[in-house]
Amino acid sequence: MALGMSKISRRPTLLCCTSGTAGANYYPAVIEAYHSSIPMIIITADRPAHLQQVGASQTIQQKHLFGSHVLDFIQLPEANTNEKEDPLRAQEELIRAFQLAYSGGPVHINAPFNKPFEPTPEQFRKYRKESEEWVHDTQVDTSRSLAKLSTDQLIRPELLDLASPTKHKPSLIENSPSSSNVTAGLELTSKKIQWIAHPEQLQELYTKMSKPLIVVGSDPTPFQWFRLLPFLAKHPNGRIILEAGASLYGWEFDKSNIVQAKVVLGWEKSLYDSQQLSVSPFRSIDGMVRLGKEVVNPSLARFFSKHKHLPQLRFITHEPYEDALASNPYFITPEVSFSWVEFQQKHTLTASNGWHAEIDELQKDYVDSLRQYFHQARSSQLTDGAVFYRLSTIIPSSIPIFFSNSFPVRDQALFAPTWSVNNPLIAQRGAAGIDGISSTAFGVSLSTDLPMAVVTGDIAFLYDINALLSARLLTKPLVIFVINNGGGSIFTSLPIQQAVPDSMDWFLTPQKVSIEHLAKGYGLSYTKIVDSDQLWEARWAEEVQQVFQIQHETQLSSSRRNHYPLNAPKTKEAVKPESTSDPSNVRIVEFVTNAEVSNTERTNFRS
Repeated sequence: MALGMSKISRRPTLLCCTSGTAGANYYPAVIEAYHSSIPMIIITADRPAHLQQVGASQTIQQKHLFGSHVLDFIQLPEANTNEKEDPLRAQEELIRAFQLAYSGGPVHINAPFNKPFEPTPEQFRKYRKESEEWVHDTQVDTSRSLAKLSTDQLIRPELLDLASPTKHKPSLIENSPSSSNVTAGLELTSKKIQWIAHPEQLQELYTKMSKPLIVVGSDPTPFQWFRLLPFLAKHPNGRIILEAGASLYGWEFDKSNIVQAKVVLGWEKSLYDSQQLSVSPFRSIDGMVRLGKEVVNPSLARFFSKHKHLPQLRFITHEPYEDALASNPYFITPEVSFSWVEFQQKHTLTASNGWHAEIDELQKDYVDSLRQYFHQARSSQLTDGAVFYRLSTIIPSSIPIFFSNSFPVRDQALFAPTWSVNNPLIAQRGAAGIDGISSTAFGVSLSTDLPMAVVTGDIAFLYDINALLSARLLTKPLVIFVINNGGGSIFTSLPIQQAVPDSMDWFLTPQKVSIEHLAKGYGLSYTKIVDSDQLWEARWAEEVQQVFQIQHETQLSSSRRNHYPLNAPKTKEAVKPESTSDPSNVRIVEFVTNAEVSNTERTNFRS
């Protein structure tokens, strides 16, 4: 769209997006603009330098993202909330960007932000008060105009409920510091980096922990999942927390029953209680072990940061310093890990049965509270949580479940905790984008040759709608559960919702699209659930269960399972089915939920 506007107007259209994979979606248009000499300015928001190359969510290398297909790349200094800093440098960079773009081509501006990104209520009150005065002055003095305000005074009257013939957008350069950019490498070297160089040192640190918490983020390496995790689970008092996407490779490995028995369900509430109550078994934890990607769950992040005084062992995957939480862990390379698991580990500690019993009782209470709430005191409105809980009673164990980002990947731990030990859970948490969710899930289906489920949001589903063209390639049943909560409702959990509620039009993007007609257009089976009563009807649930039973293979031998993720086929030919015109293996179930009630429900279950 921006390309088309600039193609005719020959004026640079401004594209603005969030960090991570968002900017990458502009690439085809940027290439075309470059080769057609069409003016365009792309501003990508970015994470600050201290979150680069430490495994932080939605953080990628955005410098020179578009390579040689832009006239110039401009890196702005990190913006923050220090009002005393001079915005002139950023203003000069923007002027230069416009001049370059007018010469005929795209220019990329990368704008990193520290938190808080949103204005505080105090800042917004000041902004509102001054804006009202400025608008009043222009109405009294007809010689003045809002358009003549200096760049640091530009306002949006629609946010202030003020009538004005001219709408202005806020300055992009307010509060930009003039300090020079600090690279991620320099930022990291200022921290105290602790490496464990020898397995003996690692052995000593781990065995000194009397009650360690083992946390597995998404996408652990095969070595971490199949070898290291069972090895860690031998600790008599070790307990395990799994984020969605941790069990990517499935549960079919030797000693998996030991690992499963130590997994904590309902851990968000347990962590919350440990911060609020003087007595909690989680207050006894004296060390932490971290595998896989960096955790994204806010409760886990707060727990790590609050307990940075405890020893933390960070088994890294591919980032050199995977610690976006600044919790000062000991970093352990794969080489040291390989050597360590060969040790004959001896624990002189005995199991603390009372402590384990307390944790087991907490998770039993949580699972019981879910059952009681959704069977007895459930809301009359259809909620995201109710959908998750209902699906946890329908989807058979061992069926792989793929989650899209945003709320779905977060809601699993809250509302379907038993999936953590019953099903392989898969997610895309590397850059945490919503790109290609359905397509990736289809690839998982082809590789595992298993029936599977996808739980996705309406925006992620619509964004990848042409994945459904590949439905005819699938050889096993796949059900896509679409939670339609009005488009991007996760943004209602941001502070901006309370500070500037009128600005939510920039974040919430409900789509007036009939998913039913889309499904029919692609020749897929479709079911629509619109209220709580319908959710608990047996007919549609039985149909879904029947789909999962079709061609469901029996358990494979443990030797094959140990060498192939999930139930991967033995030969390459098995993942290249012949094209047919029958997409009947794919079914879509849409749930139309109430976003506001869903958010209240989440808050209640967390606390």
